Amino acid sequence: MKHHEEYTVRGDTEIIADIKSGKAAAVDELIKKYQKRVYNTAYGLTLDYDEAWDVSQEAMVKLVRYIGSFRGDSSFWTFLYRVIMNTFYDHKRRQKARAKIGDFTSYENDDDKRPFEIKDVIDIEQDYEQKVLKEKLKGALGLLTDAQKKVFVLKNTEGLKIREVAAILGMSDGTVKSHLNRAVDKIKKELGGGES
Repeated sequence: MKHHEEYTVRGDTEIIADIKSGKAAAVDELIKKYQKRVYNTAYGLTLDYDEAWDVSQEAMVKLVRYIGSFRGDSSFWTFLYRVIMNTFYDHKRRQKARAKIGDFTSYENDDDKRPFEIKDVIDIEQDYEQKVLKEKLKGALGLLTDAQKKVFVLKNTEGLKIREVAAILGMSDGTVKSHLNRAVDKIKKELGGGES
């Protein structure tokens, strides 16, 4: 009776092929495989638990919607990271528009039209809250520029190599190192570890 839990061993290519051929179970499989990475990345960008939740749910919906355009030219995580980034920027644009409109409540709500309910397969907040980014670090991350934050989140939350971060962000290795060094210096100083 083991074969039921062995799905995580399957590679992305197999899972994606199943999704493209219409197998609904493969969608849940992909979500379960990447849910924590997506949430952690979204949190690193938003620095807010609720916003990260919204961005990660929306990113997963977009991922399933646009999975057909993934051709395997880059790694699947690179493709997924770009979906998260686009979702994050869409989210920020909507927030700005909403702030201008004030209390006007006619913005769209797609919740009812979603093909699946991500809440059902995600159970992240408890363990994430315990071990990743304490309050002081959260404050320090808030001081980083957009580029520094993206580089720092990918390098440290994801543990990617400089070359991989550079490929995902479309920067040179040197630019990534420069942003990373500045980010680390700012964070050390904010956490009281820098001597200036």
